[in-house]
Amino acid sequence: MNWPVEAAPELRLDWRERFALGTDLALIGVVVTVAGLPLLTLPAALAAGSTAVRHRYEHGRLPGFRSLLRRFGRALLPGMPFAVAAALLLIDLMALSRGWVPGGTPVLVVTAVAATWLAGVATLTLVAIGRETPSPLRWAWERATTRPWSALAPALAGVLAFFLALSMPATIPLVIGFHLFAAHVISDRLAPA
Repeated sequence: MNWPVEAAPELRLDWRERFALGTDLALIGVVVTVAGLPLLTLPAALAAGSTAVRHRYEHGRLPGFRSLLRRFGRALLPGMPFAVAAALLLIDLMALSRGWVPGGTPVLVVTAVAATWLAGVATLTLVAIGRETPSPLRWAWERATTRPWSALAPALAGVLAFFLALSMPATIPLVIGFHLFAAHVISDRLAPA
């Protein structure tokens, strides 16, 4: 006889695996925060954190320390211009918001929208670094220009993470790890490799 066969139930993670993911993301966030404290090392710390999050996301465990240290070292010099550019953009936004620069609110809004989109491109670049894409900046730029939403969605997640961190400053290191994870998940949906 040919009895009907039920499909195998979908494998679901139990609560311990979800808890382990949360603690790993928190650990990544704390390490990125400590490594990025000198500010010029922040892009390299974020690149290493993105690599760690991607490895945890794909393989279910954290990568080895040496591979992350190599990623940090390779991203240290190329990341410095991005840190300087971000600082200059922040200074520009502060000057506009305080009325030190002519143009007022319209120029502030346009600059804030451009800064948000550029933050999305930077987030996509971090995702590409985590994916080990050959040319991360080019990949991020192509995705952001052909599908602007693929850059705006991670940027808006970053804005949300920023306000969460402002409301509870003690969670800043944790929010960094979870935001990197959110950036990878959002980018997998909106900007697949």
